[in-house]
Amino acid sequence: MLSKLLNYEIKATGRIFLPFFLSILIFAGITKFISAIDPQKWNTPATISMVIYIVLMAGMFVMTLTMMIQRFSKNLLSDEGYLMHTLPVKPWKHIVSKLLVSMLWMIGSVAVALISILVITYKKGMFGEIVKGLATVHDRVIDQLGPSAYLLTLEVILGVLISLASGILLVYASIAIGHLFNRHKMLATFGAFIALNTLTQIFFKLVSLIPGIAHFYNFSIHNMAASDSVRYQLVICYGIFFAGLLCAAYLAVTNFILSKRLNLE
Repeated sequence: MLSKLLNYEIKATGRIFLPFFLSILIFAGITKFISAIDPQKWNTPATISMVIYIVLMAGMFVMTLTMMIQRFSKNLLSDEGYLMHTLPVKPWKHIVSKLLVSMLWMIGSVAVALISILVITYKKGMFGEIVKGLATVHDRVIDQLGPSAYLLTLEVILGVLISLASGILLVYASIAIGHLFNRHKMLATFGAFIALNTLTQIFFKLVSLIPGIAHFYNFSIHNMAASDSVRYQLVICYGIFFAGLLCAAYLAVTNFILSKRLNLE
C-alpha cells in the first residue's frame, strides 16, 4: 500500500513540479542563447529572460517548501483528512509517503538549479575542465584517505539524506502538534516548531557531554590526515545515528497524534 501512496503522491505533485522544472531549464537555455548571439544587441531581452529565470528559480524553492507543508497539512489534517484516514492504511505510511516525495522534489529542485546554472554559464570546454577538476579532487582524496574515501562518501550522502528527513519530520511533527488546538493552529504550529527545535539543541548538547563522544566535537576536517579517516567515519556514523534517533522521535510523535489524537476541526 505504501507504493500506491507514493505513486499517488508523485503523480499529484509531479503535475506541478515537472512543468516548473522544465520552464526553468527553458529560460536558462533562452538566456544563454540570447547572450551568446550578441551580448550588446540583445542586452535587454537577455536581462528580461534572466530576471524571469531568477524569479522562477526562487519560486521553485518556495514552492518546494510550500508543497511540503501543504501536502501534509491539507491531505491529512484538513477536510481531506476525513477521506485519507478512511483508507486501510496506517498513519505512519501516510507520513512516510509524504516524507519520501518531499525529499524527492527537494533533491530534484537542487539538481535542476545546478543544471540550469551550468547551462547559463556554459563555455566551450567547460565540461572537460569540470571532469578534469573532479578527477584531481578524486586523486587527492584517495591519496589522503585511501580506499576508505568511497565508504566515507557514501556515509556523507546517507548523513545528508537523514538530516534532510529529520528536518522535514520536524516540520510534520510541529504541524501535527499545532493541529491539536482548535484555535490559532498556525501560531501553535510555530510555537511547537520552536519548542521541538530547542529540545533538539538540548539533546545534542547532552550528547556532547557523554564520555567518549565529547572529543569528536573538537575534530576538524581541516586537520584530518590519512590516519584520521577511521575517526572521521566514526564522527559521521555518530551523526547519522543521532539524526536517525531524531527522525524516529519526530515520526513517533506525528504518528501518535494522527493515530490517537487526530483533530480535523
